[in-house]
Amino acid sequence: MMGAKRDDLAGAGALQAQAHDWAARLASGNATRQDGESFRRWRAQSPAHEQAWKHAAQTWRELGGVTRAYAAHAPAVARPARPTRRQVLGLAATAAGAVGAVGLVRPPLGLWEPWRDLDADYRTATGERRDLDVVAQASVMLNTQSSLSVDMAGDAPRLALLRGEAAVTARRAAPLDVVAGAGRVRLTHGDIELRCLRDGAVRLRCNAGGAELRHGERVLQVPARHEVAYDARQLGVLRPYPSAGAQADWRRGMLVFHDLPLAEAIEEINRYRPGRVVLLDESQAARRISANFEIAALDEAVAQIQSLYHLPMRRMGRVVFLG
Repeated sequence: MMGAKRDDLAGAGALQAQAHDWAARLASGNATRQDGESFRRWRAQSPAHEQAWKHAAQTWRELGGVTRAYAAHAPAVARPARPTRRQVLGLAATAAGAVGAVGLVRPPLGLWEPWRDLDADYRTATGERRDLDVVAQASVMLNTQSSLSVDMAGDAPRLALLRGEAAVTARRAAPLDVVAGAGRVRLTHGDIELRCLRDGAVRLRCNAGGAELRHGERVLQVPARHEVAYDARQLGVLRPYPSAGAQADWRRGMLVFHDLPLAEAIEEINRYRPGRVVLLDESQAARRISANFEIAALDEAVAQIQSLYHLPMRRMGRVVFLG
């Protein structure tokens, strides 16, 4: 009996090690299409394989949040090398101990982002927006470069926004949880929008009805036409916003810039447009722009920016250099 138990534990440990090996390979930036197919076959072998992967992905997500928070308090730490296999296999150790390893403080090349997508049930590509019919309680619209997972196991369905932006509109008076970053939103009626910002921060906007935000030990009631931002460390101030902005512009297929620095406007365009726009002339970065652009015609938007600021423009396929 004891021998069988030891064998079970050894088998579970081996699967967990394999899951972390897959995590390291897929995050390396060198994974091929064949690697992706092999990973899907490995993951589908048994419920134990699936559980091992979910545990590994959750560990990386949690560690990512902790390391981002640590980096914010220790900005002088040098940019590290990519984690070694030994570091990867040690991720199940306590987060505090793992953060102590300088090699994990500020992972290069967006190392944490792949886990958000690999554990997602729904994803959108650059420029893609999708209407999802995933739960009876609400309709969901997923914006560009976003990923979402769905869990129906609890007393209320749970949506987890892993990356990007989503709008959730209640269809019936039944509870629904929406998790994003360090917060959990309970929605029973109304319309909310969530956007994952940089460094683990999230912005919650309530357009109609009301929502309850849980952040650590705090519970905040968010009424209609109010928004709040939060991250792993703190909950921001609840603020009203103008009634004219009842819904995000992207839901109408528009990008609207109000006195925005040009560099930030171009960064936003890059979220929606395949390829990349690169502003070479840094002296132009702080110039302000106010404009409305159709998401479906962003090449025209780039041409208008080039003409407005008299910037030299060169194209290399879908990459556009300005300045």
